[in-house]
Amino acid sequence: MSTQEDRSHERRFFRANVDFPVTIIVPGHELILTGTAYDLSRGGMRVATTTDLPAGQPIMLRFALPNGERELLVRAKIVLSFYDASSKQYAHGIAFTQYTTHDHDQIASFVTNAESRSAS
Repeated sequence: MSTQEDRSHERRFFRANVDFPVTIIVPGHELILTGTAYDLSRGGMRVATTTDLPAGQPIMLRFALPNGERELLVRAKIVLSFYDASSKQYAHGIAFTQYTTHDHDQIASFVTNAESRSAS
């Protein structure tokens, strides 16, 4: 396998292992779900819920980072969703689509610190 092929399988952003509550709001459907974030990167997160959501679904995420100063509100979309039989929940790959500069900086700082800790 060539080096280029090896790189095509790498993730674009480092993913920090996390475990914190997330509220998912589905605009236009008056649907509010609670879930748990299991990984976080600068570009998105993985969240588990008891409800399936279709790929492409635009959502709003409301969450506070561990030891964060305030709650963040981020526009996002579901990239993939599958049923995880071991946890009996749906796992959602979520891509951030819009957030404030302050929220971006908080996420980036959290992920950078997690990456530094994992490298030590």
